[in-house]
Amino acid sequence: MTALSPSASPTRPAAPPAAPALARAAADVWRFRELLALLVLRDLKVRYKRSVLGMIWTLLNPLLQMVVYTLVFSTILRIGVPDYPLFVLCGLLPWSLLAVGTTGASTALVGNQSLIRKVAVPQAVYPLAVVGSKLADALLSLPALALLAFAAGRPPGASWAWLPLALACATAFTAGLALLLSSATVFFRDLRHLVELLFQVWFYVTPVFYPASFLEQLPVPALRAVLAANPAAPIVRLFQDAVYEGRSPAPATVAFAVLAALGSLALGAAVFTRCEHGHIHHL
Repeated sequence: MTALSPSASPTRPAAPPAAPALARAAADVWRFRELLALLVLRDLKVRYKRSVLGMIWTLLNPLLQMVVYTLVFSTILRIGVPDYPLFVLCGLLPWSLLAVGTTGASTALVGNQSLIRKVAVPQAVYPLAVVGSKLADALLSLPALALLAFAAGRPPGASWAWLPLALACATAFTAGLALLLSSATVFFRDLRHLVELLFQVWFYVTPVFYPASFLEQLPVPALRAVLAANPAAPIVRLFQDAVYEGRSPAPATVAFAVLAALGSLALGAAVFTRCEHGHIHHL
């Protein structure tokens, strides 16, 4: 038998490649797609349980926000944007999916820890179910967007065919952040409060209630460059171009939106897959 030298060390097994691990995780979530759908329905039912208006709130919430922002920014601050209510609603729909979906999903694992301990299902279904319920809200809000577009004299046309891609990008981007932050919150519980603060700041640097051209007027070039790198901006712009402008988005806008969505989803899935087995020890 050959003795190991003092400096020798046992060979560590190589870590499994990231791509196969992500593929297995995606396959696991797909196998439990019926459970994912049930969790989405449960979230919708619980949210509107014993509510007089019920699902009508999915229409009223963005409309009431639109009224508030219109009064503040169009009437008081006088932002000179024609048909400002439609412009604001075009930005609020994807932003609400992103912000509410991510903040709600950030505590999905902590909030379902009793189920995670008892039921052997992919943990990713819990944050993804929250994102799915917010996507349902966005879809239910589209009729209100169409009615407002008719009222503003900008009825739905061929450019609205870009909305499925815009919704897909917004959902994928939100899902990536949801997976990333829900996993991180298991280890750092204070993160849930920081996430809410982050989105408050992020909202004001995203062109939701003002045109993207306003950023070009900032006197500090470094600040303009930082705000131009905002990954949420091209996703919001997809909605504004297709609905408010009534035109096909610029190829650069589409490319940046798709890259932001895929990058967020890939990063979130990679971090979640790597940390998933450690969640149970901190829940």
